[in-house]
Amino acid sequence: MSDQLLIAEQPELQNTLMICAWSGWSDAGESATRALHHMTQELGAEKFAEIDAEDFYIFTEERPVVENSVDGGRRLVWPKNGFFYHKSETEDSPDIVFLIGNEPHLKWRTYTSLVADVANAMNVEMLVTVGALLDEVPHTRSAVVMSTTIHDDLGPKYGHVEYSRPNYEGPSGMTSATIEALAQRGIKSVSIWGHAPRYLQGAQNPAITLAIVEEIQKFANISVGTSGLEREAEDFSTRVDYALRNTPKAVEYVRNLEERYDSELVVADDPEPTAMIDELDEFLRTRNTDEN
Repeated sequence: MSDQLLIAEQPELQNTLMICAWSGWSDAGESATRALHHMTQELGAEKFAEIDAEDFYIFTEERPVVENSVDGGRRLVWPKNGFFYHKSETEDSPDIVFLIGNEPHLKWRTYTSLVADVANAMNVEMLVTVGALLDEVPHTRSAVVMSTTIHDDLGPKYGHVEYSRPNYEGPSGMTSATIEALAQRGIKSVSIWGHAPRYLQGAQNPAITLAIVEEIQKFANISVGTSGLEREAEDFSTRVDYALRNTPKAVEYVRNLEERYDSELVVADDPEPTAMIDELDEFLRTRNTDEN
């Protein structure tokens, strides 16, 4: 394999499911990457490889982070693209490879070719790309997750789900680039996207993270603990409700959004309430700082 791919271990996996998420454009509220971090931790997934950041990032835009170590030293942490594996203990659930990364700035086709190389080496049969976007949905309703695939038949292991075909056209990201790269290797794919309230765009949204985890569990026929995420989601909802009570414009906006959402009315040209968003973001940041 390429020198750009750093491999620490070569696990033996079969009938593998690859699940990928990237921070950046396709990760509203960090909901997608947090979902995969949560799953790798709950499953005890082990890191076995990573993609070297050197060729894929403009470091004045995605800067490395300097950290202090316990021994008094300092180190730079570069943008990460790590592969983790989980070996299934049952025949009903697949072996899993997770990729949690930062969307690269450069050489997307080279980058996705490296991902496809790992997929081939790990005997990947199915790809799940995970993302999150901002949408006109109210936080007071159940979290929205949309799942799609271009395939009419996902095979017997995934016959329990029925996903619609995607109809989006427009600017795309690493999710679509990876789907295309793995499709050239004969690997089928599905996409799972959480829809986060646009007016909470500055905050992490554990409710969307939880909904994404639940959808992945359903698709992959696996189970991970979610009690911590459930508590986070409840606390987040409480804090947002409190913020709204102090922001009359936000109360009116969310009420109107609820009416449109409940009536399934699609409003294509709705002005974004910029001032209200800024006020809510500042309130939530202040609350988080005070609580920490």
